[in-house]
Amino acid sequence: PPELGNLTNLERLDFDFNRLSGPIPPELGNLVNLDRLYLHNNRLTGEIPPELGNLVNLILLDLSNNQLTGQIPPEMGNLVRLRALGLGENEFTGCVPAGLAAVPQNDVDELGLPLCESEDAGEA
Repeated sequence: PPELGNLTNLERLDFDFNRLSGPIPPELGNLVNLDRLYLHNNRLTGEIPPELGNLVNLILLDLSNNQLTGQIPPEMGNLVRLRALGLGENEFTGCVPAGLAAVPQNDVDELGLPLCESEDAGEA
């Protein structure tokens, strides 16, 4: 629920393998103290909310194995502390913010999308 965004002191959120459906609440972008966000292996749909780019303390983000669509928001390039990133097994379009390809452990190559020419680019 969107009310999760009120838990601003939360450091880890693990909802993997829970059969969650619907969109990712943009209010999760309020959880600026999160260092790990696990949402993989659910039935999440829609686009990644650009507000997730506010989670600048994330070191691990796993959104893999859902039904997410659309472009990866350029704001995701703000996540400069990421050390592990999972985006595979979704239906993304467009390009991948270049900063995400620099994450030490990532599955960006599996997406089959080009890197954005700049972090502001929404399309290749």
